[in-house]
Amino acid sequence: MARLDFLFLGQEEVVACGGADVAATVADVDRATSLLYRELAIEATTATLFWDLPHENLKKKVGYAGTKRVNIHAAFLDDDGVKKVGVKNIPSNPDNPKNGHGPRASGLLTMLDPESGYPIALMDAAVISCTRTGALGALGAKYLRRSGQNRIGLIGVGPINQAALAATIHVCRDGADVSEVVIFDLNGARARDYAGEITRTYRLPARAVESAEAAVRDCDIVMPATTLTDPAQAYIPHEWLKRGALFIDLSIWDARYDVFQKADKLFANSADALDRKNLTPGCLVEEGVITADRLLDLGAVIEGEARGRESDDETIVYFARGMAIYDAISGYRVYQNALAKREGQSLTLWKEPALA
Repeated sequence: MARLDFLFLGQEEVVACGGADVAATVADVDRATSLLYRELAIEATTATLFWDLPHENLKKKVGYAGTKRVNIHAAFLDDDGVKKVGVKNIPSNPDNPKNGHGPRASGLLTMLDPESGYPIALMDAAVISCTRTGALGALGAKYLRRSGQNRIGLIGVGPINQAALAATIHVCRDGADVSEVVIFDLNGARARDYAGEITRTYRLPARAVESAEAAVRDCDIVMPATTLTDPAQAYIPHEWLKRGALFIDLSIWDARYDVFQKADKLFANSADALDRKNLTPGCLVEEGVITADRLLDLGAVIEGEARGRESDDETIVYFARGMAIYDAISGYRVYQNALAKREGQSLTLWKEPALA
């Protein structure tokens, strides 16, 4: 039996091969959501491991039991006969930046040969995961935003919301449908610096504000990206939302339950989001906050089988739940680009298999 080699791509190579390409990633996310709706993609149940936890938190049912964790995801897509299989692990500790340890999360994505199951590529997953998370949030803006120009309200200006804003500007006709960007961050200087960066990069009006409420009221698209871990920490009430706003539930615990109860429509990128009972929207059905029939599948909107926004007066919530199908489809594109560009390093798993 022949030796088994696979391609390794570090973070720099992933970026060079399109891992941070906003337009390409938005197209990936759109495509993968459609494939999942058409039952041409499979998402495995996520495995999550927490450590350094008090014993009483080990069986916590809703929210995250702790901050130090690793999530393991796996997915398959049949994309017009091109089969794509990926496995991602994302270890995370939100305290890393303040402790001087670097980014909140790292990650590795393994792309597999769909026939043998052997690895064909191993690559940094952090850039792909961040970019596709932002693109997934923007997918809601693409299909569910109000007509005309939209004011965007951001809460938190970390890498996720920076990726989400870039993708949202892209889907809003490269900024033609954006009137202003309003930003709140607990670090006011960081918010002011980012507002200046937005104006320089996108030539759009942008300003920092002094409260989360100011970043929600009078905004047409509201996107929080924070590191909250429990619904008890939720701080956005329904009364802050303007009539007709699109609330993008990107980081889970920012909105109080009345935001979901009083919304005119609720969408998710997949009906499978109901299966995860410890996160929104699954926990909302489990706790009787909403009924399952209220949740609409954005995939049906993409496929033209359901209507999205029907009026500029509709207040809409979009649950942007991360799934490995997005990492796999983007990772495959990065892998193909790497082969074409001859990027990366060839590694050997075996010269002769020990267990043949």
